[in-house]
Amino acid sequence: MKQISLFLCLAGIIPTLADGQDRDQRIADLERQLTEAKGSVAALQKTIESLATEVQALRQPVSKAAVATATATPVAKETRGKTDAAEEFAARIVGPDNGSDERDSVVEAKPEIFIQTRYSAAPIDGSGTAFQPNLRLSRIETRWAGKINDRLGAGVEIQFQESVEGSPEKLVNDAFLEYYLTDHATVRAGQFIKPFGFTIQQSSWLRESPERPIFSGYFFPGERDRGIMLSGDLGFLASPVFKDLQYFVGAFNGNRFFNDSNRQVNYMGRIRKTFNKKLAVGVSVELGKQLLPPGISGNDNERLFGLDFQFTTGRFGLRGEALTGNMPSTPASIDPEFFQAFRPGAHSSAGELLTSYRVGGAHTVYARYNQFNGDPVTGLNIRAFNFGYFLPIGERSRLGFDYQFKNHPSFEDDAINGRFQVTWGILLK
Repeated sequence: MKQISLFLCLAGIIPTLADGQDRDQRIADLERQLTEAKGSVAALQKTIESLATEVQALRQPVSKAAVATATATPVAKETRGKTDAAEEFAARIVGPDNGSDERDSVVEAKPEIFIQTRYSAAPIDGSGTAFQPNLRLSRIETRWAGKINDRLGAGVEIQFQESVEGSPEKLVNDAFLEYYLTDHATVRAGQFIKPFGFTIQQSSWLRESPERPIFSGYFFPGERDRGIMLSGDLGFLASPVFKDLQYFVGAFNGNRFFNDSNRQVNYMGRIRKTFNKKLAVGVSVELGKQLLPPGISGNDNERLFGLDFQFTTGRFGLRGEALTGNMPSTPASIDPEFFQAFRPGAHSSAGELLTSYRVGGAHTVYARYNQFNGDPVTGLNIRAFNFGYFLPIGERSRLGFDYQFKNHPSFEDDAINGRFQVTWGILLK
């Protein structure tokens, strides 16, 4: 009887145990399925978000830059290289940054160093010691310039070749401070490039021809003077007439050089309008007094008027500049010296026309005509025609070959009295 009871008890317990085991297994299976379902839901959510992002992107306008980046190929890279060369060519012709202040860069301990070497041959008849033959270092310049803080900037430039040539008074090119009144106005004081015309403000680093035209060295020896200047643009005005319109107004010591030898102040003004970085037109004026030779009396006015333009389209570039005014009386010197052919009240006039063509890539050929009427040294009218080849080598080097026809030698600052020149320059930063 006891055995039968035990058997019945076990028979009742076993199904219960079996049901418990099945329930645990079922719970485990359900938990596993739930975990898998959660993973599937998360993956599905990521897929949905990704598709939504892609749809949103497709709804936006496609930029040209994005297309160029997405479809970059060796051919596209070559096209970008050609575009860079075209932009560099256009910027060199028009010079949109000519006369700008230093607020876009920061002064660094490491300076810019500009080195220019030159080979000259075949002197112009009658040039004598004014011709510098063979290989020489035509420029060695070190420059620090840039913004010091949000309101203050400065610049210093030293040219070492003057010491070698025995002209220590010309060692200092630039030494100025500038204060940024607003985003559109800057006050500069010290010694710096005169804001007259295009040519004297164009950097030697960018210029195609070996030197500036004849009038630059006669009217503006050293290209610099001491004084104070207000410059800026009128971009803050609503009218499109004032867009890309620059102005320069300054007072200088009147000597055309680094020392105030006549205690007179000359006043200078310039406006320049740029149109889409393809065309620029400028007007400049200088009014003041200049020194007369000892024992000579008469007209001592120093009045100079200038008009310049720069134009580029495609591979073609054109620049022109014309000046007229009183014949300059003194060259660049600490102690006053006087030109031999100077006469009070006499006038001089000058002009330059340069045309250039980008053959391919950065390779450029050019031709330039420049004339100076009323040379203060010889009293003659000087005409010069140059043609040459100009090649930027990378971002930091320039190589140029130039041949010149010239009817008489000139004796201005930076005069070129050789027929053939090879010029190679490099800018180190």
